[in-house]
Formats: sequence, C-alpha cells, structure tokens
Amino acid sequence: MFPPVEDGGGGGGGGGVFISGYWMVLCLMDNVGVDGGACRYRYENGRRYHAYTEDKYILPNDEAEQDRLDILHHTYLVMMDDQLTLAPIDPNPQRILDVGTGTGIWAIDMGERYPSAEIIGTDLSPIQPSWVPPNVHFQIDDAESEWTFPKNYFDLVHIRHLSGAIKDWEALYTEAYRHCKPGGWIDIAEFEMDIFCDDGTLSPDCELKQFYTLVSQATAITGREFNNAANFLPIIEKVGFVNAHHTMVKMPLGPWAVDKKQKEIGAYILLSTETGFEAFGIKLFTQVLGMGVDEAGALITAAQKQATNKRVHVYGKHHLYYAQKPLDAQS
Repeated sequence: MFPPVEDGGGGGGGGGVFISGYWMVLCLMDNVGVDGGACRYRYENGRRYHAYTEDKYILPNDEAEQDRLDILHHTYLVMMDDQLTLAPIDPNPQRILDVGTGTGIWAIDMGERYPSAEIIGTDLSPIQPSWVPPNVHFQIDDAESEWTFPKNYFDLVHIRHLSGAIKDWEALYTEAYRHCKPGGWIDIAEFEMDIFCDDGTLSPDCELKQFYTLVSQATAITGREFNNAANFLPIIEKVGFVNAHHTMVKMPLGPWAVDKKQKEIGAYILLSTETGFEAFGIKLFTQVLGMGVDEAGALITAAQKQATNKRVHVYGKHHLYYAQKPLDAQS
C-alpha cells in the first residue's frame, strides 16, 4: 500500500509513472509526479480520494474501496466461469492494455495466465501493489486524454467499469481502436446504475430504488453518466470494430436466487455494498445534489439495510461486449 500524502492538489496530465517488475518506481519521474497530484489524496466524509484530475472520478481510492473492487473482480470470475475475457484472443498474446485498472487485480491475473504478454494497466490512482509478475506494469494516466502508446500495438484492450468517469465514450473507443493492432480485440464490461425487480417485491418509492435514481441524476449533471451501458454496440461499430458481440447479464443483489451460481454472485454483490453504497453516494449526494451529510448518510444507510432483505428480489444489469479490429485496418 502506498502511503498517502495529505492535502489536495490537482492538475497534471499525460505522461506516466510506472510500477514495474518486483520493485516500486513511483512518483519519481515524468510530469505526473508529486507536484502533479498523482500521489496526493483528498479526504472527505471519512473517505480518501485521488487528487490527480480529481473532478473526473467520483469514487474513493482507500482500502475499503480497493476491497470492494477486488470483490467485484472475483464476482466477475464466478459469472464468467473463471474467464478473464470473452474475446477470443490469441493463446500467446504479446501486449494487453487494461484501462482503468483500479487495484490492478485483472492485469495481474492476466499476467499470470499469459506469461508471453506484456500487461500494462493505467489508472488515475497509484493504488496498485508494488510486487507483481515481471510482465505486468502500471502507469498513471488519464483515459480521456490522448493515448501515448504506439498505434496498432495491443492484442487486447480491456475496459471495465468506467461508467461515471467518461464523458465521451466514442472518443474513448476511438483511442482503443487506434491502439489495437489489426486483428486485436476490445473487451468491455459496464453496468447500469439502476435496480430491477421482476416479481413486485421492490417498492418503487423505497430508499433502495431512490438511491440508484439519485446517483444517476447526479452523474447526468456532471456529464459522466452511468446509464449508457446498454447502448455501446453502435458506438463500437461506428469507430471501426467488427465481429461485435453484446451480452446482458442479470446479477442479483443478495443471495435470494435459487440457482447456486446466481446465489453466490448475489452474495458477493451484497458484500460489496457494505462500503459500495457510501462510495457511490456520499460525494455525489453532498457535492452535486446539495444534500447535507446527515441526509445523505441516512439515505445510504436505509438503502444498504433494504438490500439485505432476502424477501426483496432485485438485480442489476451488466453489459459485456467484445469486438475485433479488422485484419486489413490501415490505422
């Protein structure tokens, strides 16, 4: 774990700070160093947030949030039957990019499964471990800035759970297209910021439903909306990808499902909400919607309590995409 540097700060752009091999090289080079805010944090309402381009990402980066991200990674492994990607990549890929790598757990798993590949993970926060497989590297970077990697370079570009952090999805996927090599793949996983119920056990005016509605409203105000996840297929194809696939997966909130696999997924999703409701809600409710801290906290607590009710059968919608850059692509 990297020691926090208190106080705010911001700005900085481009460049990269690498954590490479089995040793740490962090905040010591390039123009995204300590002065640029990459290693500085802000503290609000008991949670820690990154300071580098702080307006672009509303979630905290503290240990509680890192645990939540790792729980979700495990949940995806259960949902995808231990696959790390649905894209039919070459069994011996050379270069893989993980955009918005978070704790780096997906990149690390890919590095172990594909020792032939160089795995690069990028993120706004330097929260990745310093001891990683020798083929895994991390770089502090802003996915919304122009990418500095060579064009036609990666066998796979992986993008998971950047909803709420991106204003222009077409620009993001255009960058992914440019930097995929011909024949390379993009793999995307996003979710809708909403909760669904098929059997009438969810009251439409309960705090649980209200929580998701207000988070969506707040992100719409910021311009970094959550609820585009179901609509990415035409954008992916517009920027040039072909052989595109889209699957919507229902993931229960809580272990109420009869199916054993769905019950396990629901249990892990519920576990992630122990800190997840606060992570998604507190900053948006107080800073964007103008709620008081007590009012926001009461709504978050009520939503979390209702999520544990096994008699309420609700689920979220997760959208999985993968697509290929044409073999004869010129750029």
